[in-house]
Amino acid sequence: MRRLLAPALAALALLAPAVALAHPHIVVQQVVRMVAKDGQYTHVEIEWRFDPFSSEVEIPLIDEDKNGKVSAREAKLLADEMMPELGKDGYLSWINTGGKDFRPPKAPQFSVRIDDPASFVPPEWDRNAGDNAGMPMPANKRADAPGVPRKQGARNLVYVMRFALPQPSKLVSIVTYDPEDFIRIEVDKASVPAGCTLGKHPTHKAEFVRGYPIFADVVTCQLP
Repeated sequence: MRRLLAPALAALALLAPAVALAHPHIVVQQVVRMVAKDGQYTHVEIEWRFDPFSSEVEIPLIDEDKNGKVSAREAKLLADEMMPELGKDGYLSWINTGGKDFRPPKAPQFSVRIDDPASFVPPEWDRNAGDNAGMPMPANKRADAPGVPRKQGARNLVYVMRFALPQPSKLVSIVTYDPEDFIRIEVDKASVPAGCTLGKHPTHKAEFVRGYPIFADVVTCQLP
């Protein structure tokens, strides 16, 4: 599983200015949920739906018994491997409860599932765009060769991470992004919770190629 996310978490050398603008190699649809108690938010939960191509690279490695589901044992093995890796980079997320942005302070509650049929299918995009332009692409930014398509149709690997807030708050915002844009994380507009807004963060941005920023989605929620 480390092959899916670790390359995006590693420090990468700057690319030459002549390199053409490149697209991400992995696309994730993010769903944001807020958990409230006694009139204040206590947790923020994010759900990552990996694009079908990336999902098919990883599902066979996770679903050891090949039954199309993630067992409790398989989920624990994945969590034991991936949560420490994601934790090194703050789970690619920043939270704000009215002051400064901060990384999630503790490891989240984690669950994983397979959506079959897929709940998220992004528009077609060129996973290899920019990989051969100007200079050789670093190995950890190359897209794997496509595998054999599933005859049964598309499906998604889905992570769910629930973060506890340091203290209850009436205001919470969360922004999640990969600074290198190896993974493009975009919030599902249709799933934004009632009473919340979706916008672009003014400073947090992804840049696969320097000078071509993609400002990250930020969801902000406030209780009366």
